[in-house]
Parts: sequence; C-alpha cells; structure tokens
Amino acid sequence: MSRPWPHPKTGVFWFRKRVPKDLLALVGKREEKASLGTKEVGEAKRRHAAHAALVEARWANLRAGVRQLNLLEVNAIAGEFYETLIPQFQAGRFSPFHNLISSGMIGRYVEDPSPGNRTQFLRFYGKEIDAHLARKGLVVHPDTRDALEYAIAKAILQAIDQSVKYLDGDFSPDPMAGRFPRVPDQPEAIILPLDEWFAKYADASKLAASTRKRWGPALATLAAFVGHDDLARVTPDQVADWVDGLAAAGRSDKTVRDVYLASAKALFGWLQGKRKVATNPCAGLRVKVVEEAVLRDRDFTEVEASTILAAALAPQGGRLSPEHAAARRWVPWLCAYSGARVGEITQLRRKDVRHEGGVPVFRITPEAGTVKTKRFRDVPIHPHLVEMGFLDYVGTRSGPLFYDPARGRGGSDANPISKKVGERLAAWVRKLGIDDVGVDPNHGWRHSFKTRGRRGGMRDSILDAIQGHAPQTEGRKYGGFKVDVMANEMGLFPRYAVEPVAREAAAA
Repeated sequence: MSRPWPHPKTGVFWFRKRVPKDLLALVGKREEKASLGTKEVGEAKRRHAAHAALVEARWANLRAGVRQLNLLEVNAIAGEFYETLIPQFQAGRFSPFHNLISSGMIGRYVEDPSPGNRTQFLRFYGKEIDAHLARKGLVVHPDTRDALEYAIAKAILQAIDQSVKYLDGDFSPDPMAGRFPRVPDQPEAIILPLDEWFAKYADASKLAASTRKRWGPALATLAAFVGHDDLARVTPDQVADWVDGLAAAGRSDKTVRDVYLASAKALFGWLQGKRKVATNPCAGLRVKVVEEAVLRDRDFTEVEASTILAAALAPQGGRLSPEHAAARRWVPWLCAYSGARVGEITQLRRKDVRHEGGVPVFRITPEAGTVKTKRFRDVPIHPHLVEMGFLDYVGTRSGPLFYDPARGRGGSDANPISKKVGERLAAWVRKLGIDDVGVDPNHGWRHSFKTRGRRGGMRDSILDAIQGHAPQTEGRKYGGFKVDVMANEMGLFPRYAVEPVAREAAAA
C-alpha cells in the first residue's frame, strides 16, 4: 500500500503509486505522482488518502471502458463543473465582461441545442470538458455525450447567474445548488457476458458454424482462467497469463495462436469497434510459432496418388451404404481432377452439377455447405470423369451425391454429415498405406492438382480460379475466367492412368 513520500530535498510530501500493468497504455505513464502540498505528516496522510481515492476511481473508470452514463451520472458530473466554477467566481477570477459573453452564448445553446450553437459552446468549454473527463478516466459513449454537454452547459449558466450576485455583494448560498446529485463513488461498469457477446459477434461476423464450434470452447477457457465471464473486466495481463498457461498445458503454439488467441483478438477487436471496451486486451500479444522441419512435399507422390485412385476404382461392397460406396468411388477422383477441398466435394448435390454453354461443370457454393472463401465457383468437369460415368451417377441421385440426409446421424451445422463423409474417407486412405504424416489424406489433392497442372502447362491464374485461390495481384481480381476458358485449359491436365486393385484391398 502506498503512503506519503517525503521529497528528499524539499521535505514536501508526495503521492506516488505505480500504475497497474493493464492500465499502462491508457494512463500513459508508469507512476501516478502529485505533490500533497504539505510537510506535516498528519495532513499529508489525509490528503494522500483523498488523492488515492481519486486515482482509484479514475482507474476504475478506465477499466470500465466506454460507458453510457445514466441521468444521475450526467447531472452529477454537471454538478462537478458547477462546484469547480463557484469558488473561482467568488474569488473574482473571471471578469463580468467575460461572464456576460459566456452567459449569452451558453443561453442560446440551452434554449436551442442546434449543431451551430453546440459548436459555439464547445469552442469555449470543449477542452475543459475533455480535460475533466480525462481526470476522471471517463470514456463516454457518443449516445450520452450530447446529454452530458447540455447538462454541463446548464450548470455553467447557473454558476454564471450566481456570480452576478457576488458582484452585488450577495454571497448567500445558491438555493438551486442542491439540485445536483452526488457522483457515485465507483462507476457501474458495462457488463459483457461472454456467451451473450460472442453470440452477437458471431452473428454480426457471420462466422461459419464450424468456427463457432471451435472458438466458443476456446474462449470459455479464458473465462475459466480469469474466474468470471465479464469481458469488460479482462485485462492484458490476464490474457498474457492465459496464453502462457495454454502453452504450459501442452497445447501447440500454432493452436494457441490460430485458435485461442485469434478468437480472443477477433472478439475484443469487434467489441472495441462497437465502443464496448476502451482497448483490446490482446493488442500487441504475439505467439511465436517455429515451423517444423519439412521432410517431404505436401502433394501425393505418383505411387500414393495411384494407390488411392486404384482403390477407388475397385468394387465397393460389404456393409457400406450406397452413398458411402459412391463417396469412395468418386470423391478421390473429383478431388484429383479439381483440387477442391474434400468438404466442398462431399457436400455436392445433384443440382450443383449441370452444363454451362455445353461444358459440364459442378458448382461449389456456400448454399450447399461450408466454403472457406464464402464465394461460389464453377469447376469444369475433366473429360476423364465424364468418360468414367460420373454424370451417369449424378443422374441417379435426387439430392446430395454422397450421403443420405434421412440416414445421417448426429449431423449439425457445426459438424455436418458431409464433413463426416470426408473424415471416413481420410481414415480409409490411411488404411490403404498412405500413412506418412507429411501429407494429408484428403488435402494432399489440392497440392497435387497444382503440381500436376503445372506439369501439363496450365497457367497458375487458371489453376487458382479452379481451386478458389485468391489472385496474386489487385489487378487480377478484376474480371474472371468463364467456364469455357477453364475447360479448354483443363484439357491440358494430364490424365491419371491407373488400374483398379482387388476388391479386398480396396474395402480394407
């Protein structure tokens, strides 16, 4: 606990107190200090306690962030202005001429709070209002700032009217001074419950269901760590300690950075933009991720690709549902000839496959499920897929191509059936012997498509368009590629020449 500090040269006592870490950026200095104006120990203790109360109140206001003041608080702050001016007027600090000009200008604003009159008022008193709020550590929401300025104007006008009595020698108490309420000792901070405000943020940002599912539990660990769910009370030190604790608990640096810290930064950044918190407690916090050694390319080798595609050609029987058997048969080939994400393929529906200007295409669209870019794209179907009968298979379906919604169990927006189809395919590919952790059993096709397409002479810009990758320059974002152009280029993509494996091996 701080106590009066005697200056070694003058003997005058000072107030000194270190600024908490979570307030350093807002306060702008490491220590609060002020002269107590006395060398007497007892008086110094009294003044120290009074000043400490003011400092703690200011810090509490800063921690509360952006605040919407109620009617009591608005008029209490106006009363503070009145109580500050009265002693100055009693001492004759301002001339009658100055008060006369101020009275007329403020009176016009009080009678007509139009933008022009408000501007004139703020030319005289705007800086004083800002300074007063800064001394209190108050960051006032725009919705209540107008009401506060108007109340202050009325209080100043009342003080000026009282000063006229002083000029006549009348120093009797102002009978209207009691109209101002007392300022509450502690501010009522805006409470921001985590679940409520994460839901609002997710809705406003249109977060994918899968992202909500991943980020919600991550943010819940922050609430558990700090011991409450009020986002308005979370400090930078708490966030830093939380991140350190996640790493100590064994979570990878990449997961901490890309899930835990990313979700907190996004949520608090949105709250700051909505002026619900004064600062983002995650600002400036970084998690260093050391990239692991790369021991192989992320695309499939020719042997790996051939192994998967050959197994897909084999008869898929046993206890597999017709849809899952079709997924094994067609999804690897569709990924191989499009470089699409497996989830984009497993959620395809019959109506997503059609002809565009005579070119067979399938449409990847957010209407069918999750698309990372949240943007549709049409992908020309490679002639080899047509020759193998993919369009014939599509003709047998009325809805989703690779799952039956009626037989799906446990599907949800955050974990759709189409995603489970992809997960089962990944497990099947691993059982085929594609067990090198350096290549993803499904995502490897996106890398392989680029490599094989370049080998055939396809342009990178076309490969990007087919795969839904962002153009490399701002200029290339203009316009686009029609399906006939992409289809002509797709003709350069080298065909896969593989033979089916035995049924027993494919069904493993």
